[in-house]
Amino acid sequence: MSTPVKICSAEVTPAPTQAAYVLPDELKPYVTLLDEWALGLPVCTECKNAVLPKSLMDHLRKQHHLPVNVRAAVRTLVSLLPPLDIADLPTPPDGSAPLKALRVVDAFKCRHCSYIRQDLTDVRKHINKEHCITAAGNYEQIQAQSWLGGRRAVYWRVERRADRLDWEGPGCIWGLFGKGFGDKTPRNWSREMVEKSLAA
Repeated sequence: MSTPVKICSAEVTPAPTQAAYVLPDELKPYVTLLDEWALGLPVCTECKNAVLPKSLMDHLRKQHHLPVNVRAAVRTLVSLLPPLDIADLPTPPDGSAPLKALRVVDAFKCRHCSYIRQDLTDVRKHINKEHCITAAGNYEQIQAQSWLGGRRAVYWRVERRADRLDWEGPGCIWGLFGKGFGDKTPRNWSREMVEKSLAA
């Protein structure tokens, strides 16, 4: 635990450094630690959802049958992590690049506010009730992420950046999109984007 340091007669507790959150090798099959947005927040590698530090042991033990010989390492890790709670988790900006450790889900977003849910029925009810308008044409299908799963999920929209393309297709000697000897297309491009590139 950090020792308070006196500065100008006021006590300030130094913020933990990233080095304090080194993940032990024996926990790497079960947990990863975020190094952006919510520094030190554990993410279950199987569920691809974040787990609050105080709940990490119970989650791994009950949901994934964590071996007894690894539990001491979990206790040590939790003692080093910041005591994050749901209210401490920031919401990344709309349209952020996906966080690699978290699951990306298909979802629906209200066009009039930031309300996002995986269930279209929830979004339609929200639009009817909160905006007093018909749902038709007032929502859009998006990809989203959330720190937590289930009823505690609070989603934000994510967008895959064009500068990190995931290519598919055979090797290309020269040319792209069917021009030359290759026909690679970016897997995360929409059909419209590919057709536009072919027409160029």
